[in-house]
Amino acid sequence: MKRLNVLRLTSLSSLVAVFLLVASCAVPASAQNRVSDKDVAIMMDNLHSDAGRFQSAFDDSIKKSTIRHTSQEKEARELVERFQKSAEGMYNHFKDTKKADVDLPNVLTTAREVDTLLRGLSLNERTNAMWAKVVTELNQIADAFNVPGLGQPR
Repeated sequence: MKRLNVLRLTSLSSLVAVFLLVASCAVPASAQNRVSDKDVAIMMDNLHSDAGRFQSAFDDSIKKSTIRHTSQEKEARELVERFQKSAEGMYNHFKDTKKADVDLPNVLTTAREVDTLLRGLSLNERTNAMWAKVVTELNQIADAFNVPGLGQPR
């Protein structure tokens, strides 16, 4: 009888040990989805590069738009340039500090302004496709920081 109790206790102890081992190895779902700082830096670099390409496409396209040669064209160019520079600034700041708590909301705010502007203009497909890519990249960065993004790309 004593030997049976010892066997039960040993079996129970082994079962508890295996359970604790398995439970300690399980990674919480939130930790599995976390993006590394290296990946965030790469995403920000991609955004910075693509924002520059978007700016170039925008500048070419705006020359043929209904607001060409107006103060609206100048303001639109300045807005897109501000967006590109804020994306660049966010990337540079993140490289140094691994933080985006101030920069990301500013980039998102400027991107929303650009998005609103683009909805009111009829620009070429290349420009619209470049903006859609930029929005996708920006939303991935926003997701990495659990911040609401811009919504669906155009």
